[in-house]
Amino acid sequence: MLSDPIVALATPPGRSALAVIRLSGRGAFTVAARALHPFHPDPPRTVRRVHVVHPATGVPLDDALAACFPGPRSYTGEDLVELSTHGGLLVPATAVAALVAAGARPARPGEFTRRAVVNGKLDLLQAEATADLIDAGAPAQARRALQHLDRGLSTRLDELRTELLELEALIAYEIDFPDEDEGPVAPERPPRRAARCSTSTAGSRRGSTSSARSCSSSRP
Repeated sequence: MLSDPIVALATPPGRSALAVIRLSGRGAFTVAARALHPFHPDPPRTVRRVHVVHPATGVPLDDALAACFPGPRSYTGEDLVELSTHGGLLVPATAVAALVAAGARPARPGEFTRRAVVNGKLDLLQAEATADLIDAGAPAQARRALQHLDRGLSTRLDELRTELLELEALIAYEIDFPDEDEGPVAPERPPRRAARCSTSTAGSRRGSTSSARSCSSSRP
């Protein structure tokens, strides 16, 4: 199911001061309430101190901070909980295990972003930009990825689609209704519109190619 509760460590495992765990899906707040005490989803987007306990044994695992993001105003578009625990290898792993025991399942790689796409929070270009931003090894790569994440390329493609539809309508009108309304379409209009579409396509292609080149150059 695409809406069942999933949980995963959002930060790299290893020695660190903090770790961030994400829990998302239908019933995420119910799952969280079984392993986080006290748990209050309201008011939303408010950070609260909680105790992480194993839901079956009640054994305390950590003191942490939790914030709730009710859907659709969350990264995934679903009810989402972000839990900040102490870092290291043991504490985050036991916290994830407690949330799994409470009813969540381990998320597959990229599943949070996949749900964001499915629920209309991101488009495919923004999802790719998220990965590019994470993998960026140079300031230029990060700037390009951030631009795409802010719908820079998506907006250009939307504008190109609109121009292509207008060109298609212009040609269809000339074919189907050459002698109606204001008369035939001026001969120069379709070529002019086609040239504008071609220019927009070239610009979009350069932006996409630059992004792909910068992404590939940052990977071994």
